[in-house]
Amino acid sequence: MACVALASLMATIEHEFLKPIPGIPLQDHQAQAQSLHKKISSLQAFLDEESSGPGSTALIKDLEIKIRDFALKVEDDMEIQLSNFLLAKGRKSPTRKASRELHKTLRIAAGNAAELMDLSHSLIKEAEYNENQPSIPWLKHGSSPDPLIKMVGRQRDRREIINQLTKGGLSNLKLLSIVGMVGIGKTTLAKSVYKDPIVQNHFEVCRWVTIPQEYNKTETLGLLLRSISSGPENKIEKEKHTTPEELAKQVRTQLRYKRYLIVLDNIQDIGAWNDIQTCFPNDSYGSSVLLTTGHFNLNLDCSFFYTHNHIHSLNLLDPSESWDLFCNVILSLKERVAPEFEQIKKHILEICDGLPWSIVVVAKRLSKCNNNILKEWEKIRKEIESLGILDRNALNLYYNQLPQHLKACFLYLGVFPKRKEIRVKKVIRLWITEGFVKPLEYDDFENQGYAYLKELIDRSLVLICNWSSDGNIKTCRMHSALHSFCVGESQKEGIFCAINTLQHPELPLSEFANSCRWLSLYTHSFDYYVLYSTNNPRSIFFFDDDPETFVPFKLLRVLAFVPSPFLQRVSMHLGHLVFLRYLSISERYDGLGDIVSLFSNLQTLIVSSNEPQIEAPTIHLAQKIWELPKLRHLELGDMYMVDPPSVVKRKLQTLCSVVDPTHCWKEVYFRCPYIKELKIFYKQELEEPNHNTTCESFGNPIILDDQYYRLQHLERLTISIRVVGRVVTLPEPCMFPSQLKKLTLSGTNLSPTNLKVIGMELPELRVLKLENALLERVWRVAKGEFNELRFLLLEDKRLEQLLVEHRSFPSLEHLVLRVCCCLQEISVDVFAECFTLDSIELDRCNPSLIASAKLIQKMPQLWRGSLKLKIDGTEYFEPDSYTHAGQSAEEDL
Repeated sequence: MACVALASLMATIEHEFLKPIPGIPLQDHQAQAQSLHKKISSLQAFLDEESSGPGSTALIKDLEIKIRDFALKVEDDMEIQLSNFLLAKGRKSPTRKASRELHKTLRIAAGNAAELMDLSHSLIKEAEYNENQPSIPWLKHGSSPDPLIKMVGRQRDRREIINQLTKGGLSNLKLLSIVGMVGIGKTTLAKSVYKDPIVQNHFEVCRWVTIPQEYNKTETLGLLLRSISSGPENKIEKEKHTTPEELAKQVRTQLRYKRYLIVLDNIQDIGAWNDIQTCFPNDSYGSSVLLTTGHFNLNLDCSFFYTHNHIHSLNLLDPSESWDLFCNVILSLKERVAPEFEQIKKHILEICDGLPWSIVVVAKRLSKCNNNILKEWEKIRKEIESLGILDRNALNLYYNQLPQHLKACFLYLGVFPKRKEIRVKKVIRLWITEGFVKPLEYDDFENQGYAYLKELIDRSLVLICNWSSDGNIKTCRMHSALHSFCVGESQKEGIFCAINTLQHPELPLSEFANSCRWLSLYTHSFDYYVLYSTNNPRSIFFFDDDPETFVPFKLLRVLAFVPSPFLQRVSMHLGHLVFLRYLSISERYDGLGDIVSLFSNLQTLIVSSNEPQIEAPTIHLAQKIWELPKLRHLELGDMYMVDPPSVVKRKLQTLCSVVDPTHCWKEVYFRCPYIKELKIFYKQELEEPNHNTTCESFGNPIILDDQYYRLQHLERLTISIRVVGRVVTLPEPCMFPSQLKKLTLSGTNLSPTNLKVIGMELPELRVLKLENALLERVWRVAKGEFNELRFLLLEDKRLEQLLVEHRSFPSLEHLVLRVCCCLQEISVDVFAECFTLDSIELDRCNPSLIASAKLIQKMPQLWRGSLKLKIDGTEYFEPDSYTHAGQSAEEDL
């Protein structure tokens, strides 16, 4: 857990000393802070380099514990002294004593860090000595699937892989990868393919090699040679001093001029694959290499070497497949399936979460129970929820191979409830707040955080749930089994504590809050805590209704998803949150304006609500909010109105707020030059006329400001008009920044001229959403418009015609039409020629419009796969393709 503690400590030094808030006199401590930061960076680099090396776990475990304890204590001492210093300054009290204590803390910390670095250097030498010692190579064939258990839900996967291996005749070397998370059945599927008679007859040489978990280059190449060698084994045993290069040459010699299939099971180390792949001759005999791995991007750098490079991703089983597998296991071990299993079917499917390994283990456990199955299941359920069911050695291998920054990000996902979808934007901002994201020189925090998430997904540790309209990952989640591992790892080190608010409503939360860095409040089925009396909380997450508890505030940096009643109850303590960087409130909070200016370190402020606040009066926030020097994301939704900033906010990336349409907002365009996402809700209280408006009378149209083009970094823009009784329009012609990628307009009364400007003058536009935004009832789209548009959403009750010329929307992939009651049809010939089109979604639309979409689906699709059509939330299959799908399903049975 040193990765979490070091990242947190480094972020604290950077925020408070290296990039201090203007007006806070910490210059006298900066030199010491820089020295400490440099030493901590060296410790982190050491852990990055050594934690995934051969034999490293035993060597550095004790050191990692020392580093963790050191970092946690230093950060606690430093922030306590710094908090005393800042609060004393705020009260105009003497700060000399607090400054001396802070200086002493930094000096002692730097000395302890230097001692740890000396210890790390000695461990490196010891590791190098151990690595050079001879060890015994070993060969392990992949474990065969249980012959009594029928493989379920993988017949299509099996047929596709066999076809990929055997098609093509005398082609160059093929590379196929079966990729997926631990326990998903990669080895079982590969073994089934490997033993298939078609495969065995197709290749002259078929060999299976399971790669050892502890990777060593010489041992692994020797293991590969033994598996394919046709000579006496004792001849190879005598060559004790053979170099890796000589071993690789011998492997190539053994395979040359043969059609071979080599299965490499359990390739988890990219270095291992880079060593092994050079052993295979590419001599156009139709040979293949089949990998099983958890890495999606394992072979990207070497794909040029192969004629065919196919990555086959294994998905989790759906509920029907999961239950079939469960019943097959039971029937292979018992004479019948007990009727009691139907009573707990739903719970079994939820707990196992589509993972074959979990299903098989649970079924085998329950098959041994002859009496009281329901009681035994309850015991198993609690065990799985608390400890997980996967082999912890395998999970530790995956975890230990992660770089230090990814370890921290991975563990952090445990703060979210099990099986909960997580908004990607939300978790990336939290990673940034905690100090886990270190951007490259040419990139920013958010992009680098997204790259971290992608890497966790590529390693099969995080699952994708939904994609956003712009093609990025919108929501993700962690599988239940990995979540249990994640929670267990972080809780046993005292980093994380999840409090069951349902089972412990009267629990004194302070006891737990003082024992961990991350405190999460949600309903769960496990009770496993390790309490450290010297730890101080930094982050608290509310996933349930407000618990009647009090938590310590002094060192908090994250308050996430906070219910409004909680803030009302503890409002008198909020002034102590001098380190708060992230605040998200789950509902409207009337006292927000009174407290927000207290948080001088605040980077992110989010107020969300499940329901639109159309009827609720808008709360006006004071200008003090712009005095926050580190503010990056301000999302107030449609509940709060904020005046334009009076100072330049160069760090501001996101702004979402209500705006009075009669007020000038030009200051935003000049004072927020680096903003990337802007959401504006135009609302106006209509009880009394606004005498400051420039309109001649209260009923005249309102023309909005036209200064968006000044925001040269703006990528996503949303304009929503919610003014009753007035016509609100954009200027004509409107002007948007040319680099805009996503545009959402609601109630804007767009003229044909403005539509043409959007179509022709925004070359980067990928997503366009128009919600009751058109002035006229006919929209004409000319040739050459919307050349790069990928996603189009059109919601309009009044639209009667959508006239699209040929070669419009040449890149369109997704078309969504909602509540288009008057629209009779869409151009069948035009959209049928849009070869990039992947899906059409219709929601509450005219029946004749639905008929035209079905006709498009029937058109020949020569350059792409079949068109997906969804009608009112249900996927529609064209009859021929539906029959084909049904036949395939029967074959699987």
